[in-house]
Amino acid sequence: MNRKSKELLRLLMILIGNILDAAGFVLFVSGSGLITGGTSGIGLFLSRVRTAKSRMRTFGVEYSVYVFIINAVMLVVGLIFLGKRFALSTILSTFCYPLAMAIMEQALHGHAVTNDIFLCTIMGGILIGAGVGLVLRAGASSGGMDIPSLLMNKYLRIPLSVGVYIVDVIILALQALQTPGDNVLYGVVLVIVYSVLIDKISLIGKNRVEVQIVSDKSDEIRQFILQDLDRGVTMMKGRSGYLGKDVEVVMSVISSRQLSRVERIVHQMDPTAFMVVNRVSAVVGEGFTYPPKPDPVVEETSAP
Repeated sequence: MNRKSKELLRLLMILIGNILDAAGFVLFVSGSGLITGGTSGIGLFLSRVRTAKSRMRTFGVEYSVYVFIINAVMLVVGLIFLGKRFALSTILSTFCYPLAMAIMEQALHGHAVTNDIFLCTIMGGILIGAGVGLVLRAGASSGGMDIPSLLMNKYLRIPLSVGVYIVDVIILALQALQTPGDNVLYGVVLVIVYSVLIDKISLIGKNRVEVQIVSDKSDEIRQFILQDLDRGVTMMKGRSGYLGKDVEVVMSVISSRQLSRVERIVHQMDPTAFMVVNRVSAVVGEGFTYPPKPDPVVEETSAP
């Protein structure tokens, strides 16, 4: 598969992922009284606050409008604080998700496809998890409330997973104030279902991995891993077997979720780069089991 075909496949995965995500929300969550995380959860909260004040239920494109505004604001924040590369990986989801949501809302007029809240919980979780998992597997971001988590990671050194949980807990707590107790508990189950599925789909066939990259653009790749991924790097000196040429090898251990992005960015920087990916059963050290230091360290060693 050539580079153009791979990019088209990646865009298709992002598109399908956002449609599945929107379908899970509109078909099973918004009309069933459940609570959820992310920008959709904020949209539900704001819509229900407005509904309570006006004493009338609001449907139409209201949820999608809230989601679009939040996504657009977060995209600008991401562009300012996380850079153009991140913004480009997020921009498609910023517009595609609320657009798909608006179309489905207009078709269903705010009604869930079933009144069984248990089915809504399970099916909503499956569709949302499958959708976001596809987006992440394509090496993109769903944007929205991922961005506060990334900012906490970048500036406060809070692990991404912890940042995601912090943001989701706050959003769920806001909705819990205006939602019956049973629906709150089902909403928690919904979040658990889609969180597990996101990890399963985005990590299919992968584990925590070690990457070794041989490239003439080793310094640019090193900077990308250090600054964009917030992972440590070891630079090793080697010699090519055929030409006897001195080369630099970039070695890093990254989370499995980051592998697709690394592959894509490395081959954008250097289409001739040679990359070896090794499955890692355990990692002990900074960034994985030890608290990270304020500044990443680059080591230089000689390859055996």
